Amino acid sequence: MDVLMIHDVRKEYFDLPLERYRLTFDDGLYSQYYYYPLLRSLPEPLTFFITTALIREGPARPHFTGRFLDHMKTGVYSFRAHIEKDLEGFMTLEEVRFLAEQPNVRLGAHSHFHDLVLTDVHPRKPKPVSPWKSARFKDVPEPLRRGLSIRSRLAFRGFEFRQGRLVPRSQRDWLDDIRRDTELCLGWFETHLGRAPNAYCFPFNEYSPPLIEVLRSCGFQEFYASRSPKDPGIIGRTDIDSLPVVRALRTK
Repeated sequence: MDVLMIHDVRKEYFDLPLERYRLTFDDGLYSQYYYYPLLRSLPEPLTFFITTALIREGPARPHFTGRFLDHMKTGVYSFRAHIEKDLEGFMTLEEVRFLAEQPNVRLGAHSHFHDLVLTDVHPRKPKPVSPWKSARFKDVPEPLRRGLSIRSRLAFRGFEFRQGRLVPRSQRDWLDDIRRDTELCLGWFETHLGRAPNAYCFPFNEYSPPLIEVLRSCGFQEFYASRSPKDPGIIGRTDIDSLPVVRALRTK
């Protein structure tokens, strides 16, 4: 059975035969909670990967009662959250707690900070840089950023910007950052939900052996990334928006 990767939930998804897939949801977005009444009867468990630093205190908001929300692209809610510090697009703590109590729901980790780093390791299929990623490094002069990629801070060692120049991050500092992020994420789960997740979805679907080694040492046993990963120990997922039927529905 194919595993789908879903970010902000949109109306068109409910025209799909969702019962044929295992659904996973990234980031902990409000729309994922909002549409839960339309998802609760699916035969396969729903897995929500939570980015814990983006979950704030607050009451639960309404569920779906017939009104469909405007869809938000990943770049839009990421800019609001990471640059403008506006977390309205994400679940509140009470909304996460509600999902945690549902029999067909499984919660997993999606890091604490979901942060970025400048690196000279480039993706195989380069894409235009999202405005929120560029804004994250606005203090780094453009000539220094030239020729570098912006990628997962956990998966890649990369560079730090110090005293006007880019300095390679040491292996020790990189591993310390991974441990700190993971400990904060697990601490959030323990404090607010009284549980420790054993499934982990890599931020930006990017991973590396040092990251996996630290995560395993912290108790994680199941790992998710994008589709067709080389590592057989990684569960591959298909982005729901890449399905031909979704593209067709969006053009109607």
